Amino acid sequence: MEDMLRDAFNMHSYGEQSFPPDFIAFDYCNIGGNVFCETGTSALDEEPNEEVAKFYNLLNEMNKELYEGSKYSKLSFCILLFHLKCLGGWTKNSFTMLLEFLRDMFSFAKIHQSCQDIKRLIKDLGLGYDKIHSCPNDCMLYWGDQKNQQSCHVCGKSRWMNSNTEDVNTDESGAHLRKKPVKTAESMRWHNDQRIDDGLLRHPADSLAWKSFDSKFLSFASDPRNVRLGLAANGFNPFKIMSTSYSTWSVVLVPYNLPPWICMKQSSFILSMIIPGEKGPRNDIDIYFQPFIEELKQLWSGVEIYDVLRKDNFNLRAALLWTINDFPAYANLSGWSTKGRYACPCCAAQTCSNTEEYRGAPEQTIGSEILFMLKGINFSYGKMNQLPNTQTKRRSRDESDGEDDPNEADLWKKKGVFFLVALLRAQHLRHNLDVMHIEKNVCENIIGTILNVDRKLKDNLQS
Repeated sequence: MEDMLRDAFNMHSYGEQSFPPDFIAFDYCNIGGNVFCETGTSALDEEPNEEVAKFYNLLNEMNKELYEGSKYSKLSFCILLFHLKCLGGWTKNSFTMLLEFLRDMFSFAKIHQSCQDIKRLIKDLGLGYDKIHSCPNDCMLYWGDQKNQQSCHVCGKSRWMNSNTEDVNTDESGAHLRKKPVKTAESMRWHNDQRIDDGLLRHPADSLAWKSFDSKFLSFASDPRNVRLGLAANGFNPFKIMSTSYSTWSVVLVPYNLPPWICMKQSSFILSMIIPGEKGPRNDIDIYFQPFIEELKQLWSGVEIYDVLRKDNFNLRAALLWTINDFPAYANLSGWSTKGRYACPCCAAQTCSNTEEYRGAPEQTIGSEILFMLKGINFSYGKMNQLPNTQTKRRSRDESDGEDDPNEADLWKKKGVFFLVALLRAQHLRHNLDVMHIEKNVCENIIGTILNVDRKLKDNLQS
């Protein structure tokens, strides 16, 4: 249980340096319960703010024994029992009845009264998530000013659908977004204090994009505790072993302040959002990113954090540096079509498909230029609002034999949601392709062609 808590809150010990029992790197985007730690001391000690003090009291309370002589604490009992509920698919009412039975049988134990109490406890400890309803056609989120709408204002579909969930006291819809708050981690100053800066590329902090960011935003770069994030998003089928079509999209954040042997470990990843559904959101994924974009804007301004070891409160800021995806997801997030003759987002309209290339590298298109191209683009979100002839027009354009280059503005599918963030528009590098997918796909295509593997070879007219 202790190891699980340290993983959940990024509360680890490295080498001889160990952190005190009250050291927790907690949810900085939640504003409430904010703690941030680092090595060092300060002459002036401040008291934790109200939310941090509340969290400490809760943590101390949960470390008490379930009853005298018990090997379980109140916290471990609640979490393990709730884990059984999830694995067994117990309903909320049946779980509450079990708690009432246990309280009656073991009156000397400190057992919570209901399922709702335990869920509230888990959420207060930073292990919960916010559930946001969405239109089944991906037209909108029931969020912000539209939180209480009863039907989609785009396609008119009713918000309410039958659901097999056990949360009968929570409003349910057929589609929804599960969103977790962002969390900090220890060793956040490593990139500034301990990284070897000798011109070699070992860490994102050595890159031109990172240094360009620092030169543009000096106030942000002045405090090495400010968080630099990368975002990776992709879809997967959780029921792959079954004949079930399903596409769940996960959005993961990577805190780059950490040393490379820590920041790429699973315990350091931040599962920010989960977008479940029978079909992937595709271009409508921007709808689900709206709460995240608002959170990014808030984090750029900063939130008050308490530094346990320095004994002071300070303003912690965070910034998204770039996204990392495979090629199809690249298209969904950036708005550029990665299919057809002009698939390359760098060469754009100057792409030379099926020819020998002797030119130098293309000039990089900066964010302000892309924003100008997107000025006249109108895009309606939702599966019911897509024009049926969009792909036909694109295919006819791609297959045309005309020598004239098309207008680059016509090659954009939409104005991506990340262009709402002025910070990301100014980045030297906005979207990345992950090497793993490229190496895997190229290798599979070569091996499949050489070995004549059915449905894996690329020796055909279409290829």
